[in-house]
Amino acid sequence: MVKKASRIAREARVACEKFREYFKYNIDQYHDMHEFVLGHQWEQEEEDMLVTNKKIPLTSNKLATLSNYLVGEQQQNTPQIQVVPMANATAEIAQLRELIVKDIMFSTDATTTYQVAASQAFIGGFGAFLIDTDYTHSTSFDQDIVYRFFKDATRCYWDVGAETINKTDGMVGGYLSRMTRPKFRQVYGKDIERQIFGDNEIVASKEEVALATDPSRSENAFNWADDNSICILHHYIRKFEKDTLYKLSNGNVVNQEEMDEIIDYSIRHVESYGTLPDMEDIDMMTAEANMSESGSMLGEDAEDVPGEMIEESNISDSKTEPEMVTLYDMQSGQVLRIEEKRDIKKSKIVHYKIAGDYILDEAEFAGEQIPVIFVDQNSYYDKDGRQMCRSFFADCRDTQRYINYLRTQSAYILKISRYDQFIASKKNVQGLDTQRIWKDPQAVQGALIYDESPNGNKPEQLRPPELSQSLMSQYELAMQDLYTSTGLYPTQMGAQGNEISGAAIDARSRQGSYATETPKNSINRAIAVGGQIVNEMIPRVYDAERAITLMTPEEGLKNFTINKQTDEYGAQIENDIRKGTFQVRLKPGPSYQGQKQQALESLQQVLQANPQTFALVADLYAENLPLANNIELKNRLKTLVPPEIIEAGKSGKTMPQNNKPNPEEQAAAMEAQFKQKELQLKEQELDLKKQKILIDAQLAIQKLETEKMEEAGKIEEQKMRYLAETQRTEADQSIAHANNMMKILTHKI
Repeated sequence: MVKKASRIAREARVACEKFREYFKYNIDQYHDMHEFVLGHQWEQEEEDMLVTNKKIPLTSNKLATLSNYLVGEQQQNTPQIQVVPMANATAEIAQLRELIVKDIMFSTDATTTYQVAASQAFIGGFGAFLIDTDYTHSTSFDQDIVYRFFKDATRCYWDVGAETINKTDGMVGGYLSRMTRPKFRQVYGKDIERQIFGDNEIVASKEEVALATDPSRSENAFNWADDNSICILHHYIRKFEKDTLYKLSNGNVVNQEEMDEIIDYSIRHVESYGTLPDMEDIDMMTAEANMSESGSMLGEDAEDVPGEMIEESNISDSKTEPEMVTLYDMQSGQVLRIEEKRDIKKSKIVHYKIAGDYILDEAEFAGEQIPVIFVDQNSYYDKDGRQMCRSFFADCRDTQRYINYLRTQSAYILKISRYDQFIASKKNVQGLDTQRIWKDPQAVQGALIYDESPNGNKPEQLRPPELSQSLMSQYELAMQDLYTSTGLYPTQMGAQGNEISGAAIDARSRQGSYATETPKNSINRAIAVGGQIVNEMIPRVYDAERAITLMTPEEGLKNFTINKQTDEYGAQIENDIRKGTFQVRLKPGPSYQGQKQQALESLQQVLQANPQTFALVADLYAENLPLANNIELKNRLKTLVPPEIIEAGKSGKTMPQNNKPNPEEQAAAMEAQFKQKELQLKEQELDLKKQKILIDAQLAIQKLETEKMEEAGKIEEQKMRYLAETQRTEADQSIAHANNMMKILTHKI
């Protein structure tokens, strides 16, 4: 429901303008570095000067390739996530929670989001991405957790007082998006569109900017609307509310909402079974309650939080105090005691979608952190406490410009050296035809003609200017500066080096990757924070029974039904992922793909030393192959490995030997061995017969080939004899003819 809320809208605009002014230098550098690395690398004044001197400004962009290498390296080394159960969770639920978190964090959309955010941070110094919710499909009521990237990270803002690197702990945060006015009218109606910024030229007022920063320093306040589009502000604000933690006798720690569920279950349990608490339990619970109330922290911290940020406690909404009923464990049905209790302040995140002075939508976010995650490449703070973000390519910008200068100068020298130059007297080119030929150096002539001069001088050819060796030396130095300033050397990116052995190549690759650890850690740190937010959102987004499909390491894609109720009261829930406390963290060591590659190399070394051991590690070999889905291959190779070897690999202990077989079993085993040997002998005999048949067939074929060659020789001999006889006959006829002609001629004479 669209409603007007001038105060909230004004506070949101002030928070946005305040951060944009605080972050102005970084925002300018962000766009400047993106333009330089991915766009235009020449200043307009430099281009005009070069064109005036008839030089063409050339660009030999090396930084874009290095940026692509960094992004590709980040994609290949996405960190491995581990979900660790902290409390109130079984091993099965922890494994299921980890599968769900990984499925969300490494989906196609999430991978694309990491890639875009990493590229923004590497080039511009910082990046950002968003964790949001969306319906599974257009006709579904179920929601999924999704990752979204920003085309421009400067459209995001955060609380300037945020303490964590990724700024998710701030009081406010959000991002800006643009919607065209025709689309806005279709989505929210024409009346709302006319009421929002009817002026169309409205900007943040001086009073609003003054609340955020010094108005004299603000050059251009952000334009919140124009003739074509309206800026929509997605504003997240943190609000605090009271809550209570209870430590129970079974070791679990629950909040007030979970305690209310236990109370409801306990009341139903008493109504169903008529069970009453023991007096000793009542006395102990009352004593614990009195002791915990005396240590309440509410009065001490109430003044630290603004009054408008504190809402009514959930405790007052409870129908029954937990100390007044007998509590029963919802799983085991055993009596519980409250061992400790304390009041806390729990925060929640409220999401406002604002246009002008109107709230287009309002909803509580499913997590406890600001979902707009800041990706810091490598920043520092100046003496005024301002954060200064640094691009990975900040130190090599001048080197890239110098490379462009050298390329431009070299190209100019090559350009003017294309044409032959001559020194000639006026007498040599005094004829009109001669002048026409010599004035056009591009004309291709079989020969250059010239006019003879009285003194006999001829045109003299001048050698064209050669490309200076100093330019080549300077170019090599500039490239070396580029490598040293980035830490990215050609051998690290696949060029051939001096290393020969695999160990030397691996050592050089590891050494070369040290320079890129800082930018990779920046995006990995943001990925881990995103995993924590996803972990917080799961109980609220996946809050009902539903079927999901997850990728398991053992069985591939598998269907699960989560939050499945197995009794009429809802006390027994199968695959209940709403319960328990978990922590998401990065696993130490290389990424999952890197670990698979190392394991595969180790297995290959073992198999080279002893190929017969393949039947013992066939399943492990298939598991570490770089294939997208090798479940079928792994299952097939797993049949080669004896079951006792698989069990020994899991436990690390050899399987116990069975008792000695009885004589009948020994006899049966010996008979089986005898039959096996007999079969082997028969197979060998058949192989020998097969080989003999093949040899006889080859000999017969060779004999036929020999006879064929002999017959061909005889035929060739007959042909030669026939030709010789024919030639002799023709020769005799020629001689006889010649003799007859001689006689005739002699007779006539």
